[in-house]
Amino acid sequence: MRENIDMLYLSDEEIKKMAINLAYGIGLGVFIGIFIDNVLLGFSLGGVISILVSLSVCFIRKILTYNLKKKEVN
Repeated sequence: MRENIDMLYLSDEEIKKMAINLAYGIGLGVFIGIFIDNVLLGFSLGGVISILVSLSVCFIRKILTYNLKKKEVN
């Protein structure tokens, strides 16, 4: 049970990757927002999408490494 709770927390490295992805997402969103003539919408969508993608990738990696460790023990 404790292992499942630990999967909810982000490590310092994961937070760093998430911040970098957030900066890229917002930058890309602003760039796209210039072309669709709505920079604020691009900024917002870029930030939200980058956070969702970063968290998804982070938790998928955690689940995969947890399963590999569990498989090695058995």
